[in-house]
Amino acid sequence: MKKIKRNSGSDDALKRNIIIVFEVAILLTLVVIVVAVFKSDLSPFKEEPTLYITTQSYTEESVVDEGLSIPLTKEDESKPKDNNNNKQPGGYAPITNSQNNITADLPNPSGWSTAQIISTAKAAVNKTKAYTGNLSVSHSEAFSADVTECTGGEIVKSVVNLMIGWVVKPVNETLMYQNGLAVNSEGETVPIILPKKNNFTLTEKGVKSATVQRVGNEYVIRINLVRESVGMYEVPTHNAASIGYLDVANFDISFMEVDSADIVYKGSSIELRINADGYVTYANYTIPLHIDGSAHKGSISGSASFEGEQTEEWRLNY
Repeated sequence: MKKIKRNSGSDDALKRNIIIVFEVAILLTLVVIVVAVFKSDLSPFKEEPTLYITTQSYTEESVVDEGLSIPLTKEDESKPKDNNNNKQPGGYAPITNSQNNITADLPNPSGWSTAQIISTAKAAVNKTKAYTGNLSVSHSEAFSADVTECTGGEIVKSVVNLMIGWVVKPVNETLMYQNGLAVNSEGETVPIILPKKNNFTLTEKGVKSATVQRVGNEYVIRINLVRESVGMYEVPTHNAASIGYLDVANFDISFMEVDSADIVYKGSSIELRINADGYVTYANYTIPLHIDGSAHKGSISGSASFEGEQTEEWRLNY
């Protein structure tokens, strides 16, 4: 299996991980068919095996705000504050309800409408993406996947799940930005936070729920996106406008050809912390997915269905 380069940005991370899932599924499909031929259970001169594409229907679910929070360690809580708007070294203010830590010029967001919350998030994200000063970012990505159905049956499915755990590794890196760009550990140039390719353009139509609170000298905004279902070459409008998406059209897979990829974005969530200067200091993205996909190589076809979740975190130290 070829090495897949790691790219920053949720859309590229998803692409990398889904490619791995498909490659493993097709690889094991070949193994199963070869074994069957040698056991005389299947003749290569018979008609091609039927391709089964698994599907699953969904009903609308409420997206529960589980209070995605910034994990402050005991070490963080014990750090002394400086005189820069009461922020800790590194740009973070402790989470507290004490009014003493609220910056006087930061308006109280109580009673804000969804439109106001989205507008504040949009302004902060796009202002941050345009930041050109020196910036250190702690960036991490994680991807979990559970194959629910796969060509080859239960044994192959178990092996695929095991192999996914071997090859899909988490990302933890420090990015040093100058003029809005940084080079990651793979030598690739990456922009600041998501969405990677465009500005934040999310509208109310794409929002299932949105909340804001003032914590210390920062706003904490949480946005839950509506559910989106797309076909192989379709774009999930609201995920693309705020996070990114899996662009199947740009798959580069020499080992096989993708025949179908039906993707359900089950309700992505975004958490942002915005300081008094209007910049994002923390961003967390969670994208739960269901995918039904099929691919082939020559006369050999295979399919796989799985539940997955992509998470990405950015901690920005100005």
